[in-house]
Amino acid sequence: MKKVILGLMIVSLTACAAGSNFKPVTLEGAQCKVRCAENMSNCNGSSYSCDRAAATCMDTCQQLDDLAATKK
Repeated sequence: MKKVILGLMIVSLTACAAGSNFKPVTLEGAQCKVRCAENMSNCNGSSYSCDRAAATCMDTCQQLDDLAATKK
């Protein structure tokens, strides 16, 4: 069941996280990516600052995903 949810999240966020090559392999990484996408859609700054914030968020999610994957 977790793999199905994870797969659906990844597919649904592909368009939301434009420019990001991050493909989560853990549930934690997928949830982080969802939060980044939600924050990006609610960003009220300039497109540059919103894009930079999204990129930083995705980088952090990648690190979280890597850490979670090594624990398993």
